[in-house]
Parts: sequence; structure tokens; C-alpha cells
Amino acid sequence: MKPIIKYTDEERKAIFDKMVAKDIEKQKEMARQELEAWINLKPFKNILDVPQIPQTTIELYKTFYIPCLIEAGGIPKKDLIDGQVYIGQHRRCVAGKWNANIQKFLYNREKWGGTITDDCNHFEDDNGFALFVPIRLGTEEEWEINKQI
Repeated sequence: MKPIIKYTDEERKAIFDKMVAKDIEKQKEMARQELEAWINLKPFKNILDVPQIPQTTIELYKTFYIPCLIEAGGIPKKDLIDGQVYIGQHRRCVAGKWNANIQKFLYNREKWGGTITDDCNHFEDDNGFALFVPIRLGTEEEWEINKQI
């Protein structure tokens, strides 16, 4: 049985401060690696190439992440065609249909034992929920197949 070590308040604070400093350095390194990966994004060949969009500040998202997505092949919102099916990355679907009236993608998903049509934002309109990153035009056939996924 290990003996119980008793620390003074000063020792406990010193241990805590050391752990916090180590954690902050680890977080900084992880952030640096993530930014480097985004800077070096290769052109998207398929939806698996689209990285997960990180939670970040609005300013960094708009000035850094959105341009990186577009440069790698994410289709900008201004280039979307009303009623067109797009293939892309979203946590619940691979095919979304652009609806210009509501400025969102429609997609089909399973819920409560049936298929429902839901909507989601384009990656330029982050609202804190899952975003759709379109990378190519899709077909009605792919839209129908997506209903069955």
C-alpha cells in the first residue's frame, strides 16, 4: 500500500501551475499542427478528403478556414445553383440539394423509423451546427441513393 502524500498549499499550487503550463503548451502545439494541416490541404478528390471543421473564432473561421476550404475545392456559396444536387461532406449525408430561397441545403435522413428531409447550412454560414461542404455537382440518382443511406 502506497503511503498517502500530504502536500502543503504552496506545493499543491506549484504542482497545479506546472500541470497547467504543460497543458497549455500541448494545446498550442496541437493548434499549430492543425493550422499547418489546413495550410497544406490538398485538392479534394472525394468527400473523405474534407477535414472536420474546427470550432474557432468567427474572425479566424472567415479569414482562414473558409478560404482554405474554397482553395481545396469546396464550392463557394455564390457559385451554387438552385435545385442542383451537390456531393459533399456533412455528418449525416453525402448529397445535398441547394435551395436558394432559404439559402440552405436540403438532405434526407433517417429519423423515428422513417426518412425525413432536413436542412443544413453551407460552410460559409456557420451557425454552430453541422455544415455541408459541397465539392462537386451531383445527380438526381445520387440524391435518391442518399435517401437510402
